[in-house]
Amino acid sequence: MCHQRNELTRLLRSWRGRLNPEEVPGFTARYGRRRKSGLTQGEVADLVGVSLRWYSRLETGTAGHYSDDFLERISRVLLLDDDERHALYMYAVHREPEPRRRPDTSSIDPYLADYVRQHEMPAYISDLAWDLRIYNNAALRQWPWMAYGLNIMLWVLTYPEARMQLIDWENAWAKPMAAQLRMAATHNPDHERLQEVVREIRESDEDARRIYDHDVTSYTHPDGSHRRIYLPHHHDREFEVVWLGFTPLRDPSMRFIVSVPADKTIPGMPATL
Repeated sequence: MCHQRNELTRLLRSWRGRLNPEEVPGFTARYGRRRKSGLTQGEVADLVGVSLRWYSRLETGTAGHYSDDFLERISRVLLLDDDERHALYMYAVHREPEPRRRPDTSSIDPYLADYVRQHEMPAYISDLAWDLRIYNNAALRQWPWMAYGLNIMLWVLTYPEARMQLIDWENAWAKPMAAQLRMAATHNPDHERLQEVVREIRESDEDARRIYDHDVTSYTHPDGSHRRIYLPHHHDREFEVVWLGFTPLRDPSMRFIVSVPADKTIPGMPATL
């Protein structure tokens, strides 16, 4: 048992030590610039959304009732591959993880899928419940969490790293998106997955529950919205992007979203965000 604790400590220290802070959008704006790689225990705890004490218990190999949600957040923040994620579960809770959620592309027309993948700007398609169905490499560079198949609303409204990357998180992002979610949930009361997303958001984050339950913002869709974000490898520089929204005529429940730079004349603006 002592060997297992030591191995978990060694692995977690190695995983957080290899991370490049510049790859974490908004990191520099919050913590300042640094020359060396690696994140501290406190920084990992902030990104995961737990106390330093709770994360330290895991890294020191202290036995505890670590939830799948907690371990999945650790896996995503530390950018673990499938083998590393498997090791995390085996050493932390002594069992294998559930298969990683992957975007379901089965309902996406193959021609549309090719168009999304080949698009030069960040582009993705989500369904009525805001589950990701497909995204391109440009979107993955802008939103690294997409590789983990997360629900868009859950990420924006409840994940700490979203509040780091999304500038003016509550007013520009959380309130309008919660308004979209409320409207969709009201008009689709029998959609099980959509109602499950609402429940998970309300149960997992106090600020998100407050906004969802009490905010009075009205917002229909993001098409044409201007919002500001931080990007990986661009320190504390702010970028304004415009969201373009489309709906495939054969399936109006899908949302085809593209984000483009608000000002392409800015020197140094990435060709693809």
